Amino acid sequence: MSAQVWVVGAGKGGVGKTFISSSLGITLAKLNNKVLLIDFDISGANLHTTFGLSLNEKNLRLFFEEGKNLADLAQETEIPKLSYVQGFWDYWSNGVIHQELVKNLFEQAEKVNYDYVIFDLGAGPLPAHLELFKIAHEKILIANAEPTSLEKTYRFIESFICHKLKDYMTKDCQKTLQVLLREYRKTNHNGCFSFRDFLKAENGVSVDHFDLLNEKPLKLLMNGCRSNLDKDLGFSIKSVCKKYYDLNIEFIGSVDFDNAVWQSVRNREPVLIEKPFTPLAGQFLSITKDLITPEIHANLFKEVV
Repeated sequence: MSAQVWVVGAGKGGVGKTFISSSLGITLAKLNNKVLLIDFDISGANLHTTFGLSLNEKNLRLFFEEGKNLADLAQETEIPKLSYVQGFWDYWSNGVIHQELVKNLFEQAEKVNYDYVIFDLGAGPLPAHLELFKIAHEKILIANAEPTSLEKTYRFIESFICHKLKDYMTKDCQKTLQVLLREYRKTNHNGCFSFRDFLKAENGVSVDHFDLLNEKPLKLLMNGCRSNLDKDLGFSIKSVCKKYYDLNIEFIGSVDFDNAVWQSVRNREPVLIEKPFTPLAGQFLSITKDLITPEIHANLFKEVV
């Protein structure tokens, strides 16, 4: 049985991708799953710091430059059933990670002897990030209530749609889309470009784009919420994506702001280990269970309704 591969990304840095990735990994391990976390933040890998570990030469660079197997790069943490692959610490010395290398990395991730593999991505819609989002079993997008995060979340989603459709569009169609998006940005600094209108009018797409975009929905998680208004932004983003992008994203929940998070980072110990019996831990337990058994929770919800 192949591993389930999840990716966790965001439109901008500082919204808590590594915190969410590590917390999902810890929660899955507590639920008796064997988990591998992969630090794929190309420009600033720091997953090891979350677990109080130091940098070493056994990192992802060996996979890309020396052809080492992904399984051989896994290192144990002090948490039972949870291992990690250290990310680049000197990527400034390397070149671009091409699409075929990303596909190879994903294929190896599926074959490792783990139940779940979670990629902690860097910020923004880099080609390597978009490729992993396109092929992963679960695609989890992190945002918070800050205007900069919301804007870049929409930019990430737009980039994901363009990347997803690229293989099914003619070159002329791709150029037309790029021109229209740029023109839209010149005249509209807010709001969303309507992919619905473009795709309905354009004949250079060789696939049912509505089905393609929704076959494996993006999952949205709001982090650092201080109020119900912050949490409700998740539903607003979901509504906007449906209206303008014809994209059915799933809002999987929110994580409250908690001072214990930054304190745990300073202490170099995951907050779910340092403080395991808190409302925060309960939120991650609920979100994780929904991700791994969606049909059970959906049926329970229907029964309650």
